[in-house]
Amino acid sequence: MDAMNAGFRCLAAILLGVAGVPAPAAPPPSLATDRAAIGELISAVSLDVMSEATLQACTDMGVASADRLREAWVAWRQRHQIAPLRQVVQGLRERGGSKLPPWSDLTGPLRERVLADPRVEATCSALLQDWQGPGMDPTTLYPRARAVAAALVQVKVVSAPALPAVAAGTVRGPVLRPSQVPALAAQQQGGWGTQSVEDARREHGLVLVKGRVARRGRDDFQLIEAQGDRESAAYIRLEIDAEPWVGQEVVLRGVFTALRDYGATLADVQLVNDAAGLVPSPLPAAPLARREVLLQRVMVAPGKGLKPADLTAVVLHGKGNYNNGSSWDEDVRFLLRDGSCYRRSEMPPDQLDVAASRRLEPQQWCRWRQGPKGYEAQDQDDDGRPAGDWTPLPHRAMTPWAPGTAVDGYFSRSRFDGSLAFGGISSTQGLRLTRDGRFERSHHALGTSGTVAGALNNTVIGSTSHADGRGSSSATTANVGGVGAATRQQQDDGASRRGRYRFEGYAVVLDYDDGHQERLLSFPTRAGLRGLYVGSGSLSAKD
Repeated sequence: MDAMNAGFRCLAAILLGVAGVPAPAAPPPSLATDRAAIGELISAVSLDVMSEATLQACTDMGVASADRLREAWVAWRQRHQIAPLRQVVQGLRERGGSKLPPWSDLTGPLRERVLADPRVEATCSALLQDWQGPGMDPTTLYPRARAVAAALVQVKVVSAPALPAVAAGTVRGPVLRPSQVPALAAQQQGGWGTQSVEDARREHGLVLVKGRVARRGRDDFQLIEAQGDRESAAYIRLEIDAEPWVGQEVVLRGVFTALRDYGATLADVQLVNDAAGLVPSPLPAAPLARREVLLQRVMVAPGKGLKPADLTAVVLHGKGNYNNGSSWDEDVRFLLRDGSCYRRSEMPPDQLDVAASRRLEPQQWCRWRQGPKGYEAQDQDDDGRPAGDWTPLPHRAMTPWAPGTAVDGYFSRSRFDGSLAFGGISSTQGLRLTRDGRFERSHHALGTSGTVAGALNNTVIGSTSHADGRGSSSATTANVGGVGAATRQQQDDGASRRGRYRFEGYAVVLDYDDGHQERLLSFPTRAGLRGLYVGSGSLSAKD
């Protein structure tokens, strides 16, 4: 931790002029408009963004070297003082009119390559050496990155990165972990909602917390507690730019401005360097829960998974969900002849690696039996032990597709997320099939800011997007205090939504015109082919 602070202060001397640290000569302000120099800064930060995405993909794939990879990445970031550079680039991205492409353009394809790598263990382990070599040395590769970051701060294009506050002296007291947050909330009669820092300090005092800093979203940071493949369900959200601490275990002092059994928010945050006076909190800790396993880890090639002779039925149940909108939620389960059932049915049954799934995600399995009024089921916990009582399973058995089935028609499902008062998004997923074996997928969404924003702030914001086999488009309109603006984008990417289809068993194979293929869980849901299940939900025929 001291090494991290020293490295941050070293670069801060360039960006901020920290007292007590000799500052080098200020860079020429012209660097702030030098496109090539700014490109070097962005490229240096891109190395970090791609490294973090690769690390996350390796962790999600359960490689044995995951912990060592995280430690090596943190050390690499400290050695090259990456965090302040990333904060400067984030400031550029948040400026109005920024044309920097989203990081997902880099991280998305990179993640998919890692997840599909048949030698993922070796590929991920190689990063331990890569972070030591010249090919990952941003200082050498992009020598003007630091200077241009300083120039951007100097001319006030972006704000200077904030130095983390450090608690003075030896801090004493019990240290709380994220897994103990539910017990603290119970002790406080369920906790409290959002408070100001002053009110929280006066009513509840200071608190000490310990955990690993994790990035959640673009600029949100949390303390998590993880061990192997398990993690605390509760979290501690940090009201601070914790970029310099990402991936590290830290002890922090602050005030809880919000506390519930599922998480807390820590504000007025200070880093605790001297741990000599700290003791563990005596509050009970909730058990760490298994993280959800990627489908890639429990899937095999078509026909190599669950055998038809081992499958009693594929069953489906759906119901309306009117929490924060309106949607139709469905649950699919595979009922096996040995009395077990699988409830994370996101792939065709003949691609489920039963042995791997039972080992990696026993909580996704259950027991089933035929009761007097239908199916009954009993869940399992994270260790594969029976959990709870036998309960009725209101599911219906589905039939597989008959060989050579051809369908003609348009099928769709819609949902609304949000509220009319505070804004929301209505969306429709569509699938058109023709008897000659062609398909076209479509998506349409409409978003509004809601009536409250219009009444209180004289603000109306709307957005629409549409995508089908001819391409995609999106538009946004805004009217704030009578001043309007509009944007519109179009893409010629229709080949990624059209192609040829074929049904086989409990699956549909979609061969897209752009060359990629999907094989999804599928079966008819209504008589006369008036409904069908594709991927993760049912679609109904539209006349």
